[in-house]
Amino acid sequence: MSYTVKIFGYDINVGEVLLVFFSYLLIENIFSWLVWPNSIILLLFEKIAGIAVFCYVMYNFANLKFGEKIVMGLMCAILLRLVFESMIDFGTIFQQLTLFTILVPVAYVVFIKAVSRTLDLDLLKFISNFYIVTYIIFMAVYGRGFSFSLDSVVMVDYGPFSGDTRIIHARSIFMMIIPMLYYFHQYIQAGKLKFFLPFAFCFIVILIHQHRSVWASALFAIGIYLFMGLRNKLIPLPKLLQLILGGTIILVLLTFVISQVFPGMLKFFADRFSEIFDPTREDGTGKFRADQRRVYFPMVLERPFFGWTFKGFEMENPLVDWWPAKSGQHFHEGYMEMLFYHGFFGLMLKYFYLAYLFVKAFSRRLNQEAIVLIAFSVSGLIFSFSYVLPLVFWGHVGLCLYYLERVPAEEANESVAIDLNAQNESIKPIQSENHQLSNRKLINS
Repeated sequence: MSYTVKIFGYDINVGEVLLVFFSYLLIENIFSWLVWPNSIILLLFEKIAGIAVFCYVMYNFANLKFGEKIVMGLMCAILLRLVFESMIDFGTIFQQLTLFTILVPVAYVVFIKAVSRTLDLDLLKFISNFYIVTYIIFMAVYGRGFSFSLDSVVMVDYGPFSGDTRIIHARSIFMMIIPMLYYFHQYIQAGKLKFFLPFAFCFIVILIHQHRSVWASALFAIGIYLFMGLRNKLIPLPKLLQLILGGTIILVLLTFVISQVFPGMLKFFADRFSEIFDPTREDGTGKFRADQRRVYFPMVLERPFFGWTFKGFEMENPLVDWWPAKSGQHFHEGYMEMLFYHGFFGLMLKYFYLAYLFVKAFSRRLNQEAIVLIAFSVSGLIFSFSYVLPLVFWGHVGLCLYYLERVPAEEANESVAIDLNAQNESIKPIQSENHQLSNRKLINS
């Protein structure tokens, strides 16, 4: 017997709840921290989940689509090469599991896409509400020290925290772009206050947490969303111009009020925003990333195709000395991490789907779910300049790819009805001909 429950307006059976909970939701850092606030356990769970996902995809290999099989085949080729290298150089099957963890998003994209296709999931609304509710609960529990001061906070276990008074790390605030885009789209379509309020809430959350990488990614996502919406005629141009005019008026009024009540606030946010265009300035946090590019990229060129792999864990960190020996280079940037450890081949494999979605953004046949998730997914190309994308992000990419190929039930039924009608029409002449032949035989007899 199939039991169903209703969560965030989405009907889902118990089996789906367990699968989505353990293989999807628990991968999100701020949610998993609410369930079990211990980094060691959560990192171990993520590694185990990555292995389980890979094993499931390979077990289900025959049911994958052709493109998915190619991607998984290339991933297996990399892993086999790493196994041989580890056995020859170190005498172990796999010297550093972290190299697998860095590459496992490739399988995770395919996993979420395949599971969504098998179960015919429709999770966008659920995921949007999930992030809003999770954020509210997390800030209610851990957000008492939030402020705009950006003062450092010393912690025993940093987990999903930013290490300062912003409380939540950029990787989790980045996910708030999904509900922001979802409710922005709903508001454009319906124009109702119940959609505008959650959109405004997500916008304010992204703004006040002051992660400039998230600001840049959100602006890019909104731009891509508007482009796709206009191109696919899901956003009427007059309505968009009306929204821009109304938003401009509200922004001017808010700027005036804030300048009167909090005179220094505008200058503060302007200074924070300006670092997006000057990431290497001496007093900015982006300088460390620039230093990593300057130091590591020449090393990448020494081993451009497959990277330094396990040897990257053996060498000392050339920039800092506070990381434990043989713990890796601790990259802040997603591109540089892949280039250093897996080379250009690994980089292209991991980011292939993001490049594919960027190309699909120019399509004229996109549904509204795909538009929202494409805009979010391609913003990961911007976010990767600042941070390594978390595993759950790649799950959202898999969901996006599923929506690109998904045919809604009503359209599928309509297609079946058309096929049946066509078959009936083709059968009618045959039946009529047979009837005429029968009449002729009767007359002749």
